[in-house]
Amino acid sequence: MMKLIHGVKLVFFTVSLTNICMSESAIATPQSKLVASQQTLEQLYYQRDYQSIKEILNALNRPLKIDEQLLMLAIKVQRDEDDADDALESLTNEHQNNAKVQYWAGNLWQIVAKNSSMFSKMSIYSHYVKAMTKAAKLAPQNARYQMEAAKAYGQPSIMGGDSDKQAPIVAKLLQGSSQFAHIAQMDLLQNTQKESEAIHYATGIAQQYSNNVEIVERAAQLLWTFGDKDKAGEFFYQACMLPAPIKEPYLKWSAACWYSVLFSDNGELSLEQGITAGKKLLAQSSVKDNEYLESLELYAQLLVKARQTANAINAYNDLLASATNKSMKRKAKEALKKLSK
Repeated sequence: MMKLIHGVKLVFFTVSLTNICMSESAIATPQSKLVASQQTLEQLYYQRDYQSIKEILNALNRPLKIDEQLLMLAIKVQRDEDDADDALESLTNEHQNNAKVQYWAGNLWQIVAKNSSMFSKMSIYSHYVKAMTKAAKLAPQNARYQMEAAKAYGQPSIMGGDSDKQAPIVAKLLQGSSQFAHIAQMDLLQNTQKESEAIHYATGIAQQYSNNVEIVERAAQLLWTFGDKDKAGEFFYQACMLPAPIKEPYLKWSAACWYSVLFSDNGELSLEQGITAGKKLLAQSSVKDNEYLESLELYAQLLVKARQTANAINAYNDLLASATNKSMKRKAKEALKKLSK
């Protein structure tokens, strides 16, 4: 069975957001006095600003609410801390009837699986399927949860999936007007390997919903899976050029920008398109973590290919100053030496 998505950056891919809703007065206040809404905290989470979240929540003089506990747990999982999977299992079991807890748990179990050995992945993915499908049962009117449950059921049976349960959820979604119905339908067409129908559907729906980041990005993924890399690249770039959204849609926007840079480096998109996408992606980043540095390194390579020497030097100097990885630093030094000749 084919994978639903390519896995380079998309497993709960946490990326940068702008316009975090924190007033100037709040920013000027000592960290211990900061008060942030759950919306702001979750935006910081997608921005990968884990340290700010921990400082804000640790400063609260009260027990953490369940949504706040979820954020602290998610940070443990993202950082691959030793007890993260035990803590995740404990919180999931403690809140069996909380749809949001189960939904977040489903996403977090995918990260745990990604960081686990091949021997453990299969059983861990079954936790993902169980949590995500339970979230959908607890919140039957939540279209996003239904879409994710259908995707979970579409996993191989050895990972806890059940393909017989995927199609009915998709059919029910298609009876409504939710955008998630179209994403779920593309998942189903890909899983059932209906190539010609899938390509036709993805191409049409991406044009119909040309301003919807999640639909256009999913169409690009599907076309890529079936080998049409040129059209996939066009759709990735189209999604990247849309305004950066927030929360889950931002994950797909940032992935679309990353793939635009990658496809440009591989020749499916022009250097100009890749540079534009890379610049837009990096402009959203406020945390210079590994994901930022990987994007910056690839962006710098495109600048060299485009013979934008001054910009390439600036990019590699930024990489050299920010990177902690010895190999990445060495490559930056070597590139700068060549560019200075």
